[in-house]
Amino acid sequence: MAMGRSQLVPMAPIVLFAAFVLHAAIHAAAQPPADFLSIDCGLEANYSGYKDPTTGIVYVSDEPYANSGENHRIAADQESKWSGATNLRTLRSFPSGVRNCYALPTHAGTRYLVRLSFLHGSYDGNAGWSTLRFDLYLGANRWATVDKDYAHEAVFVARASWSPVCLVNTGSGTPFVSLVELRPLDAALYPSVMANQSMARYIRCSFADNKKFITRYPDDQYDRYWWQLGYTSPTWKNLSTVSAIKQDPTYTVPLTIIQTAIEAVGNNTTLNITWQDTTPGGRGLKFFMYFADFQNSQLRQFNVSFNDVEPYQYSPPYLSTSVLYNTGWSTAGDGVYNISLVPTAASKLPPMINALEIYTLISLDSPTTSQEDFSTVEPSRHQPKHDDTLQTGQDHGDVLQIVENRQFTYKELEKITNKFERPIGKGGFGPVYYGHLEDKTEVAVKMRSESSSHGLDEFFAEVRNLTMVHHRNLVSLVGYCWENDHLALVYEYMAKGSICDRLRGNNNAVSETLNWRTRVRIMVEAAQGLDYLHKGCNLPIIHRDVKTNNILLGQNLQAKIADFGLSKTYLSETQTHITITPAGTAGYIDPEYYQTGRLTESSDVYSFGIVMLEIATGESPIIQGEGHIVQRVKRKIVAGNIHLIADARLGGAYDVSSMWKVVDTALLCTADVVAQRPTMSIVVAQLRECLALEEARGDSGLMGSSSTASDNLFPTSTFAPVAR
Repeated sequence: MAMGRSQLVPMAPIVLFAAFVLHAAIHAAAQPPADFLSIDCGLEANYSGYKDPTTGIVYVSDEPYANSGENHRIAADQESKWSGATNLRTLRSFPSGVRNCYALPTHAGTRYLVRLSFLHGSYDGNAGWSTLRFDLYLGANRWATVDKDYAHEAVFVARASWSPVCLVNTGSGTPFVSLVELRPLDAALYPSVMANQSMARYIRCSFADNKKFITRYPDDQYDRYWWQLGYTSPTWKNLSTVSAIKQDPTYTVPLTIIQTAIEAVGNNTTLNITWQDTTPGGRGLKFFMYFADFQNSQLRQFNVSFNDVEPYQYSPPYLSTSVLYNTGWSTAGDGVYNISLVPTAASKLPPMINALEIYTLISLDSPTTSQEDFSTVEPSRHQPKHDDTLQTGQDHGDVLQIVENRQFTYKELEKITNKFERPIGKGGFGPVYYGHLEDKTEVAVKMRSESSSHGLDEFFAEVRNLTMVHHRNLVSLVGYCWENDHLALVYEYMAKGSICDRLRGNNNAVSETLNWRTRVRIMVEAAQGLDYLHKGCNLPIIHRDVKTNNILLGQNLQAKIADFGLSKTYLSETQTHITITPAGTAGYIDPEYYQTGRLTESSDVYSFGIVMLEIATGESPIIQGEGHIVQRVKRKIVAGNIHLIADARLGGAYDVSSMWKVVDTALLCTADVVAQRPTMSIVVAQLRECLALEEARGDSGLMGSSSTASDNLFPTSTFAPVAR
């Protein structure tokens, strides 16, 4: 078979800046979205801003967003060179301090694209330009190293009403920046980006000639930069169409790009896309390959493989965008990456591809923004309100000094809940009310009642831990209220209540029979949340009150663990346990911990084992006169009939092996001897196998055709297609 090879290399700096000159080639747009923030760094503070003549985007001074640095203008001889890029003529440099930050206004929970652009332009007489290097950080997490004129982009989820983007001096010259641009993204776009996982753009390009070296707003509604590859090969040819192409909001591509493609020149030619990452040590990559076929008269079918691992057979849909992507973050030891599109024997047409995005994982070196970031950006913004009617011998004010979440007044809580009109639950802390913020975001407001046994310690444990940890399977804290005698916590709203509500119809929830696949998926997601607390944080966090009431469900039944009022955190990496007075909920408390007061991660494992049995059987942990659920299940196991154990409401509609595996794993979790219990990582792996067994029972044969809240729960193939 004839082999053709095309090469894809990281974009060179000059490639990017040729794009700035070509802004004039982009047609004028309608009014850009009002929530675009475009900062021309170094622009005088008294300058009201200006509208870019080609995009219609308004650029403003950076004075309100940075409180350090110096304004500069590129050298006069450089201005004529960059005459087509008005917004690159000024810049801000930071000769003082190691870390200097921009405080960008954001909405907690919203996904954003942030772009920083750099044009040195000999503003300092070219002093040290050839060796200049400095780092970019998203909060406390390193994003990229700047060493050339370039534009760096990242996608992240905001955790508060502002987000710090920082330039860090690494001892190799003075950091500077020319542009800072912030673009809110649709909630469905890039679902793999979460509060605890951000990513940086590595490559984003179209392959075929679409007449533009760079495509951005208005062709791209989010103002992402799409570069022309700038490379052609004799082994491929261009395709194009003027027909409309249906797009999916989760993976949208500008129409002008998806209407073009390349295909191999012959039916037997392999289309290879190869590049080398020269970053020392390598880094995790996530790639998205976009496809849309322009004909449906002949079969186009090819095997797609990444670094020659696990080929996936694929046919691009007709006039509809689809994407193949790797579900994890892929690495190559030698830094060489290759995507191969190999035609099948049955294919009548050669392989094709329209566009490609590649991102690198931004590692979370710290789970939350550092104190230094907050003091550098705006030292007074998050100072707490102290009130003498609430201090308990311990000053908790230092906690709120590093909290990123919004501080509500009591009047604001009255407004967002319509004077506490709609109660949706009640716990040990107090009643919970439905509300919505100014931007219509739904929230749950938990108010401390006068009769509550929970005080400031529990309140601040919740605030502290939900500020430190961010995971898609942990409920998000939107804000808090600490005013006079009012204590309240404001969370994201979980529309479907708790798994306990769904199983037993509590709190006016519909007592519906969740099918077995949904129940196992919920268990997987909850287990992932606990595993993150135990292993994904800088120091392990033990929840201490794991139960079905504290596993909440979103609109699509995505599971998240809630209520961190009793949680405890290890003080050092060498600590093996916490000695503390036992607390929790009857039926879920680990007997070993209850007897000894020695709290470990295995205490949560025990409680989760009870949760698994409860979900499998549909029964409460304790039934008067019948004993504890562990003893009840063990008595029934003797008969060897899983149908005697499983929830009768399931009607036998489950894979028997999947049900047995859940029960067996749950009993291991509840072993009397702590050393015999699995870790939550092992529990997650076991539950994934249970889910795979159940999915195989009713598999439609189309990988990814069923929607799951966890994007890493696809079958084990390298690729997970999304086609609409």
